[in-house]
Amino acid sequence: MATYDRKDKFYQKAKREGYLSRAAYKLIEIDIKYKLFRKNMTVLDCGAAPGGWSQVAIEKIGKGGKVVGVDLDEIKGIHSPNFVGIVGDIELDEILEKLLTISSRYDLVISDIAPNTIGVRDADHYNSYELVMTVFSLVKKCLDNGGSFIFKLFEGELRSKLVKDLKVFFKDVYTFKPEATRKGSMELYIVAKGFIKNNLIES
Repeated sequence: MATYDRKDKFYQKAKREGYLSRAAYKLIEIDIKYKLFRKNMTVLDCGAAPGGWSQVAIEKIGKGGKVVGVDLDEIKGIHSPNFVGIVGDIELDEILEKLLTISSRYDLVISDIAPNTIGVRDADHYNSYELVMTVFSLVKKCLDNGGSFIFKLFEGELRSKLVKDLKVFFKDVYTFKPEATRKGSMELYIVAKGFIKNNLIES
């Protein structure tokens, strides 16, 4: 039996306002607090389907910007001329090449991506951490100097290590739990601002 109401007030609000997912309100909250978006940005949305975060990004950056959404599933329902949807695995070199062909650099990378959960907190946390590290490896190849990265992480013991590691590459790192997050959820969001490209360490 579900431990939360799938059709809560944010679900209903998303339906009324035309967002493809209730997660849109999490990003709106995060942006109000940390002011990530500006007009004419180029934004990469990793794990973009069903498209709620991409919709918010499109609204925030205006007609002069561009949003590129990539996911294993097709991103349906977004018809904006400044949106490009890519179906594919972010770990593949061919996807990186496509992203860099569309734009040689991105001002902001956003990611609401999550692993399939099994209901074991430690395992779900570890799988979430591994997925974040996969996204971060892409971020290091395409984020512009001074850019920002925001992503979801399931809470657990590796959070403090991750924040510490991010501080090597970003001037400011914050954690935040939006009101739109479901009660009892393990998820939180990490906002990393001011990418320091010169600090990249070749692995």
